[in-house]
Amino acid sequence: MENKAQINIPSQIQEYLWTRYLPETTFKMYLMIGYLQKENVRGNRATAMLMNAQLEEENSNPAIIEEKTKVLKSLGFEYPKTRKDDLELLFKFKLVGVAKDPQGEMVYLYNIPLPRPEEVFSLDEQEKQNLEDIKFEMKHQNAFNMILTLLLNSNGNISATAGHIESTTNVKIAEIREVLAFLVREGSIKVTSQKSIDSLKKADKLTISINKEVFEKKRFILG
Repeated sequence: MENKAQINIPSQIQEYLWTRYLPETTFKMYLMIGYLQKENVRGNRATAMLMNAQLEEENSNPAIIEEKTKVLKSLGFEYPKTRKDDLELLFKFKLVGVAKDPQGEMVYLYNIPLPRPEEVFSLDEQEKQNLEDIKFEMKHQNAFNMILTLLLNSNGNISATAGHIESTTNVKIAEIREVLAFLVREGSIKVTSQKSIDSLKKADKLTISINKEVFEKKRFILG
């Protein structure tokens, strides 16, 4: 798959947060189907290429794999062990399909338009909230990065004015309030101040401290 970088996949894979539900090998299988389309590979040859693909997990962080396994299990699916498992997940998720060309050969295709996860799965309220949380983090990714970097560089504890945090991170006060409130809600940090987070102004002093146990569990997963 030397031409993998040139494969055009639907942007909704990221936009709809399908990456939350796709193990690394399954996502690579999805890319391979795009490659087969691009190279016009069909029939038994296409199936053989998919089934014999040497797809490996390059990101073998046990915590990430554990999280993916847990998410799949909550939806009634097993973490894939073989290429057949990967392909079956893509069919079950309705991300790919098959058709016949004029010669009767099977063609693997991306399903367009791409369905949303909530159209395929029966998501409970917690999982719907998880998706909203991930969307929030993606929207405010730079603010998260800057605030968390400042916090980690301060050994997990900061006592400063909101204005100092703004000038140090180049994140506006309004966005600082939103991100801090999010991190407090998920339990990653504790904030102490004379005012509520949503009413903090530049001159207001606050103390932020990491809740190590929750922080280490939550902060590596964006989707």
